[in-house]
Amino acid sequence: MADQTKTSSLGKTLLNVAWLSILLGLFMQLLMLIVAAYFKNEPALETIVADLVQKVSWSTLVCSGVAVGMAAGKMRPQAMGIAGLIAAPVAFYTAKVLHKSASQALAIAGQTAVGGPSPLLIVGLKALEYALLGLLIGLLGKKPTSTLAQHALAGLAIGLVFGGTIVYLMVTMAPEPIPALGIASRCINEIIFPVGCAIVLFAAQKLGEKTAETSKNDEKYERELAHDE
Repeated sequence: MADQTKTSSLGKTLLNVAWLSILLGLFMQLLMLIVAAYFKNEPALETIVADLVQKVSWSTLVCSGVAVGMAAGKMRPQAMGIAGLIAAPVAFYTAKVLHKSASQALAIAGQTAVGGPSPLLIVGLKALEYALLGLLIGLLGKKPTSTLAQHALAGLAIGLVFGGTIVYLMVTMAPEPIPALGIASRCINEIIFPVGCAIVLFAAQKLGEKTAETSKNDEKYERELAHDE
């Protein structure tokens, strides 16, 4: 019975994280379009669709990966850190493959990356980034008084340190100067996204606690009814 309850709790947590992550991916794409409009750049519909596939798959996989550690490890910071360490590289490569597949299916001309930081370096930084994010969220989740703002600040701190480093490497190691729109887009992807992921994990945790409390009250009510009968 305990194993069944644990499996059900894990499933509900992952489901909550999954749909919240999809919303996060959609929000990130909308933010990118707003920035593009500000710079008077109008991407083709095919490009928007391919980018949306990448953002939704990345956000769903990386946030769900950390959530596995959150649910299975019962909010143990170490488990969430390890989950983030594993989830980030998997999500990174999966999102790139899906983006490439979507681009090919929509007949978008591919751009061959020349120069720039090594993909292995980027993956290593992202693995450390989401390991530490998972660890921080796990520590905050242990505090009953933790707030949405604290989770958002934790995500922002991680984004500024690791995302800022990734953006710096991309800009300084690029073979040609990156335009302002490209830099702004990278800042959104690398610095703002961890904030969104932290908020998703906080919301999923609170939804899980509310569901558990509702279930407990329902069980108590059923026991009282059975006792009266």
